[in-house]
Amino acid sequence: MKPELLMLFIPTIAIVSLTPGMCMMLAFSLGISEGYRRTLWMMLGELFGVAVVVSITVWLLQNMMLLDPMWFRALMVVGALYLLWVARALWLSEPAINEGGLEGSLSGPTLVMLGCTTAVMNPKGWAFMLALLPGFMVPDEPIAHQLSGFLSVIMVTEFLSMSLYALSGQWLRKRMSTGAQLRWLNKLAAMLMVVVSTLVLF
Repeated sequence: MKPELLMLFIPTIAIVSLTPGMCMMLAFSLGISEGYRRTLWMMLGELFGVAVVVSITVWLLQNMMLLDPMWFRALMVVGALYLLWVARALWLSEPAINEGGLEGSLSGPTLVMLGCTTAVMNPKGWAFMLALLPGFMVPDEPIAHQLSGFLSVIMVTEFLSMSLYALSGQWLRKRMSTGAQLRWLNKLAAMLMVVVSTLVLF
């Protein structure tokens, strides 16, 4: 990516990443229910999902192709149902505290899958990439070089933004110490997850 485009691309992506959206809301809700360290598993999956979205978008733009709306809609429905399943698990789970702090209720692989699913099934993410990336693509520059530039900037800004949201959620969780308060926070995390699944569909 040309230096002048890179200097414009970095603040643009940073602003968009910090804007509350599905992935940031997910990071915040898991920061509440799981804590920051366990939310890193979700972030790993989300970053992989974002890399897939960016790579496919660049390929589609290069080849002037469009995804079949029917198949994309079916994938969104599957993703939304998975998010609702996770929300149900959070709603029914009993919070537990050990000497080290929070005890997560979701396994590492589940969190990775959750992050990946949310990123890939986020229609706004696809729409944003399809709308933004053409303005930063250069026809006479190798596509692999451009893709590596896009990914390096997006991965860093997404990770930093999710960390900010997850740490905020964990901070809120640590201010709640009684069983009733922790159950309420689990319910809040579940409701946020339902909002995320609704955003996936609509």
